[in-house]
Amino acid sequence: MNTRTQTLRRPSLLAGAFILLALLLAQPACNRKSVTPAKLELVPMTNMVAIKAGTFMRIKFPVTLTRDFWIGKYEVTQAEFAAVLGRNPSHFLGDSNRPVEKVTFLDASAYCSALTQRERAAGHLPADYEYRLPTEAEWEYACRAGSTNRFSFGDDTSVADQFAWTAENSEATTHPIGLKRPNAWGLYDMHGNVCEWCSDWFEPYPAAPLTDPVGPASSKYKLFKGGGWNQDSKYASSSSRFMMQISTGIHFVGFRVALGPVPPRPTQ
Repeated sequence: MNTRTQTLRRPSLLAGAFILLALLLAQPACNRKSVTPAKLELVPMTNMVAIKAGTFMRIKFPVTLTRDFWIGKYEVTQAEFAAVLGRNPSHFLGDSNRPVEKVTFLDASAYCSALTQRERAAGHLPADYEYRLPTEAEWEYACRAGSTNRFSFGDDTSVADQFAWTAENSEATTHPIGLKRPNAWGLYDMHGNVCEWCSDWFEPYPAAPLTDPVGPASSKYKLFKGGGWNQDSKYASSSSRFMMQISTGIHFVGFRVALGPVPPRPTQ
């Protein structure tokens, strides 16, 4: 074959390739194969308890939560905290199944952020969900477990010993999680052992009904709730609230983790 013949055939081959490409692109969209990214399925960690949306009364006004969420069955332990962040700030050592304490608000938030990153990397957490501290409203709603009394177990503090480690029975120390009776929704140590950080900044309650409250945009202190080993049981009610600076850690404050949709940011 001479050089002239080869030169004449090359344009013909190239034109055929363009025609084939045009035909492929002209196919109806229904005939083309498309790849849709798989939607991540939410897989909560072990010991997270599902809480259905609902309403409770705070003083004289209803507080309504419109979104389901999960909350830890137990307070975060020293072993769990150390496994995620590589350190243990607690005062009461010797049993890693005790709740972690002396954690600042910043420590607790860092732990939740690390869990979120780990579970997303494992494919267990959609982008619009996160592990975080519960809002004060979520915490109180979960603590009450449908009750309307001062405590999830009623109003009689004489039975608190069955449910809570407080100053009356703690012997001035924390205790391993889950040794007392849970509330009606299966949550342990809500009224004692250690107090628990919430995500809200502190402010007096608004005198109005609230829906999905997240607290003010800023303040001087963050909230913690629940009563601890060092307080009398009368101070460990479902509605009790305390406050502390975000960089302060003390040996009667720990936390438990919530899981839910990313909440709206405070605007006021």
